[in-house]
Amino acid sequence: MGLAFEPRRAETRNHDQFDVVAEGLGRYTIDVSLPSGHEAGGARYPVVLVTDGNTLFDIVHTVAHGRFAGISPAISPSILVGVGYPTDEGMASWYGRRNYDFADECAMTDPLGQILHGFFDQMKNAEGKPALQIRAGGYQRFMAFLRDELLPALATRYPIDLAARHTLVGHSSGGYFALRAMYDPTSPFRRYVAVSPSVGLAEGTIRRAEAAYAAAHQDLDVDLFVYCGSVEVTAEPAAALCRFGSGTTWVAEQFAIRRWPSARVRWEIMNQEDHVSIPARAIAAGLRSVHQRRPGVQAIE
Repeated sequence: MGLAFEPRRAETRNHDQFDVVAEGLGRYTIDVSLPSGHEAGGARYPVVLVTDGNTLFDIVHTVAHGRFAGISPAISPSILVGVGYPTDEGMASWYGRRNYDFADECAMTDPLGQILHGFFDQMKNAEGKPALQIRAGGYQRFMAFLRDELLPALATRYPIDLAARHTLVGHSSGGYFALRAMYDPTSPFRRYVAVSPSVGLAEGTIRRAEAAYAAAHQDLDVDLFVYCGSVEVTAEPAAALCRFGSGTTWVAEQFAIRRWPSARVRWEIMNQEDHVSIPARAIAAGLRSVHQRRPGVQAIE
């Protein structure tokens, strides 16, 4: 006799999703997940914001608010925010929009830019959208959207402490955005998880931003986790041009050179991970790192 059962729809608690429109940028899909026990009264929380929310939010959610987190919390109680692109716009639009949002102005005519144009052309032609274009230069506007529009708006609806030590998570071009934000005095974030940062995107911009910040400041009060996968270093020309490996080590070395009194940095080249496999492993480790938690044990001294 076979087992008798009646399937029911699984419920995700404390998780909202909605779209917003940012002037000059377009429509975004926003995910918000609240920590367990937030209803108990009065507490306000920091934000963990992840770019590419439509591809990465589920990883952050599982690590921080998944069912196992109820047994062994990976981070301190936080509100999770995913900023993603609507799936109905298609993959080509996602690829082009994120490149614009995350990067500083650049012509994209260098070898890496030409490769990215090639990837984009394949996507848009496969979707029958020949008019779509890829470009860079939206960093300032996208940062302003997160800082001045999205976070304050969310704080009117959710128990967010806008003065708290917020976390920014990004992978690939999103990792570039996280590093770029780290050297931006206007950034609302103080914890950064930069996974496989594409430092070769708008090449030289991260170095110039770091130098400009160092020239004007005596300290950098951040917790940084910056990692890439060993396979990314030698996988193919595109990965090498993105400078995943050299970008990771360069950032770590700069922290040693600057000796910022308040800065904490952890870095690693993760063995046997490639560009697709690394986010799940690195995001989990990164969130624990910047929140100064050992895996389910206690704060790092």
